[in-house]
Amino acid sequence: MKLHSFFITPNNRKVEAFIKHYDLPVEIHQVSFKDQEHKSPAFLKMNPMGKVPVLEDGDFYLPESNAILTYLARKFPETDSLPTDIRGRAQADRWLHWQSCHLMPAMGELKQAEDKDFDILVPLFQVLDGQLAGRDFMLDKLSVVDFAIGAYLMTKMARGLDYSPYPNLAAWRDRVMRLDGFVKTHVKLPPAA
Repeated sequence: MKLHSFFITPNNRKVEAFIKHYDLPVEIHQVSFKDQEHKSPAFLKMNPMGKVPVLEDGDFYLPESNAILTYLARKFPETDSLPTDIRGRAQADRWLHWQSCHLMPAMGELKQAEDKDFDILVPLFQVLDGQLAGRDFMLDKLSVVDFAIGAYLMTKMARGLDYSPYPNLAAWRDRVMRLDGFVKTHVKLPPAA
C-alpha cells in the first residue's frame, strides 16, 4: 500500500499523521510538484483531479483525505479509530463532513485574504469547544476525526491564533499536537505549559 502525498498541507498531513501514529504498513511517497508528477498519465489514472493525497492499495486508488482516513481505519481495525455502530459512525461522518464543509473553507478563505478577519472562526471554534466539553477527544476516544480536524489547527496560521476563549478546544489541540503521528510529521510544538 502506498500513499501519494505532499506533507506540508493539512489534508496530506492528517493522513500521514494517522499512518505514522499507528505505524501502519503504508509507504509514503512525496509527490514532486516541481517535476509535475501530479500531471503525469500514471498519476491522473489514480486521481483525475491531479491532487494529493491518493492512497494506492493494489489496483484500487482512493483520493480525498477523509475517505482515505476511514478506509485505513477499516482496513486496520486494530487502530480502533472509527466507530462501528451506526450512530457512532454517523457522528464520525458528521465531523468529517463538518471539517470539509466548514473548517477547511474558512481556513482557506483566511489564508487567501489580504485583510484577515479571524472572526470567521469564532462560531466554528465555539462549536468545537462545546463538543469537547468533558471529552479528551472529539468522539470521546481518539478517532479519525481528531486527525482530520487537528491538522487544520496546526497550520502556521492556526498556531498563531488565540485559543484562550476556548479552553476545551485549546486543551484538545495541545493533546492532539503531541500525538506521535503529528510529532513525526514535522509539527513544531509550542513550549509545554
